[in-house]
Amino acid sequence: MNRNVVSIDSEASVKEAASKMAQNEIGSLVVVEQNKPAGIVTERDLLSRVVALGRNAEATKVKMVMSKPLICAWPDMDASDAARFMVSRNIKKLPVTQDGRLLGIMTLTDLCAVQPDIAKIVEEEAKGKLPKRFLKRIAKKYYGT
Repeated sequence: MNRNVVSIDSEASVKEAASKMAQNEIGSLVVVEQNKPAGIVTERDLLSRVVALGRNAEATKVKMVMSKPLICAWPDMDASDAARFMVSRNIKKLPVTQDGRLLGIMTLTDLCAVQPDIAKIVEEEAKGKLPKRFLKRIAKKYYGT
């Protein structure tokens, strides 16, 4: 898991969220409310819930477009179990929490990079749950196919 999690307050604007993602070269932010993880906002959320609908990015608050409730892992979760958990819930980013505190975040891409055998698990478990382009990228990167 990556312990350097970038977060944003739920009251921040979508424009601030997009800027923070661009500045940190990341595709998601954990959303916090009263210093506790409450949701997640991804590039896809910004595109489908703001840009596609013609919403004003400066006037739209992150809490209006974030995905919630936040689905989390626990600190001692095995990498292969985390991959199965993510695929079964159709998510690619999994914050790790303990007692309501954010400890880190795992991504499906990171798991596959660290343990290439997980890419095989993801392919087997996905069965239409994840975008084909994601699965093709995994296969090409980790198996050369």
